[in-house]
Parts: sequence; C-alpha cells; structure tokens
Amino acid sequence: MSTACSRIVMAIVLAAISSANSWAAEPIKQKTKATKVAQTHSNAQAPKKASPKYASAETAGSAQSCFGEAPTLNTITPDEGKAGDTITITGTNFGAATCLRSISFGPGHPAQFQQTNDSITATVPNGGKKGIVLLSVTTASGENSKPFLVK
Repeated sequence: MSTACSRIVMAIVLAAISSANSWAAEPIKQKTKATKVAQTHSNAQAPKKASPKYASAETAGSAQSCFGEAPTLNTITPDEGKAGDTITITGTNFGAATCLRSISFGPGHPAQFQQTNDSITATVPNGGKKGIVLLSVTTASGENSKPFLVK
C-alpha cells in the first residue's frame, strides 16, 4: 500500500472513531417530570435547615443570593442579661432572614432569634457560661461579635 493510500485509510478511520466518540459522549436525554418546590418564608430560623431543592438550573439561578459583606453590629440593647432575657441587636448587612445562620452567646450556645431589616431580637439561652461572652452573629458572608455580660 502506498503512503498516500495509508494516509487516506488512516483519515477515514480517525473520522469514524472521532464521530463514534462524539456520539458516545452525548448524554442520553430522559424525560423527567419537574416537581414544583414550595418555599416558605419565616423570620425564625431552625438551627438546622435543609437547603432548598430546585427543579432546574433556571429556577436555581433565580434564588436569592446570601453572599455579600459580613454583618456589622452597631448596638446590643441591653448589653447584659440573664437566661431568658430578650435583647435587640442593631446593625447592617444581616441579609434576608433565610441568609442569617445563627446567633450565639459564646461557643456552643445558640440562641432563638427573629430578624427584621436592620435588627435582630434574640433570647439569652439557658445553660450558658456566665460572665462576659462573645455575642456572635453569623451570616453566609461572615461573622461579627461584640462582648455581652451574661448574669
């Protein structure tokens, strides 16, 4: 076989292989029924929350983004309290209620809370350390803390 014939045969074989590989790489399209996801909005957030499920990339792309700047704590009123007392935290960059991850009075002492646009109302948890602790606000974008006296 001549060199020219070898090259032509080789080109035909490569074209057939290339064509077969691109056909095999195509995903098999299956018909699936999209389910409608119910979304609820609440100011109170459970300690552990499952992430939302989206039926398609289009609906996932329209979901609210929780990333931005870390929260800033301006004031804590009052700046001291005992278990069961309610306090108010004012500041900025808290984000939407679904973006606020936690409020804690020292490590391992999460608090129940409710959020509005520029403030958070929290309850000092039972069983926490007494004395000065760091009151931390954690969002998807970061965390910020201020000292708080637990009596």
